[in-house]
Amino acid sequence: MKERVSAILGEEVKSCRLMTQSSSTAVYNCDNRIVAKVATDPWLVESEELMYEYLRDNSTLPIPKLYGRDNEVLLTEYIPNDQLGRLDAERDAALHLANLHRIGWEEGYGFVDDTVIGPYRQNNTPYDSWIEFFRRERLLDFATKAFAEEQLPEESYLRLIALCEDLERYLIEPKHSSLLHGDVWSGNVLIHRGEVAAFIDPAIYYGHHEVDLAFIMMFSTFGDRFFEHYHKLYPIEEDFVEVRADIYNLYPYLVHLRAFGEGYLPYIERTLQKYGY
Repeated sequence: MKERVSAILGEEVKSCRLMTQSSSTAVYNCDNRIVAKVATDPWLVESEELMYEYLRDNSTLPIPKLYGRDNEVLLTEYIPNDQLGRLDAERDAALHLANLHRIGWEEGYGFVDDTVIGPYRQNNTPYDSWIEFFRRERLLDFATKAFAEEQLPEESYLRLIALCEDLERYLIEPKHSSLLHGDVWSGNVLIHRGEVAAFIDPAIYYGHHEVDLAFIMMFSTFGDRFFEHYHKLYPIEEDFVEVRADIYNLYPYLVHLRAFGEGYLPYIERTLQKYGY
């Protein structure tokens, strides 16, 4: 790997050690200054490069520097992640995400291109309606694929379709779209000395800012301090926690069901039961 990284970088690296590995990617730390992500499908890192470039050009979200890409290998800046002062960093994270969510898109909901979440493609065909976008390009798309892959039972699939038909009863159309990170779990938030050093592995598109907040609740990425500070910066509308958060989290649960199997099915079942389906 060090020879490949050296060739892309145009200068020698001394060593590369494996940090994490999944079925679709492997991530290496090279000399504590370069992170090399290697994908089984070149499109996965091509999409990631596009998203980082978009965030760099259109937001103030802290992200790693890009050092180059060659087919299935993407090089980014290595950023220390000591997780020290995590509670203090929650206020910092709230500021960064509130600023991100203020960025809208005149085309509505979706994105200029499809993007990646985990090993999967997110369809980002633009829609004027947020609810219609979320219904078709998030819930129905991933539910249909999970059903075809025999991860989602037919009964659950039909119940989820019924919920999708009634989304107007539960979700609200925002005043404008918001640029989303799309995958805000703790592993994607690098903290150094009490501040957020970088948000990594984005899955960006334009949607309702509540999607990022629901994802944060699902994985307990941040706690009360984050939500209190975020609400002061970007008000959270009434009934988000009670009514909408669980519906938004059906999407990441479907992603995880496809990626990791039936262990995530009970979460989907409980959500369907909560809403009477």
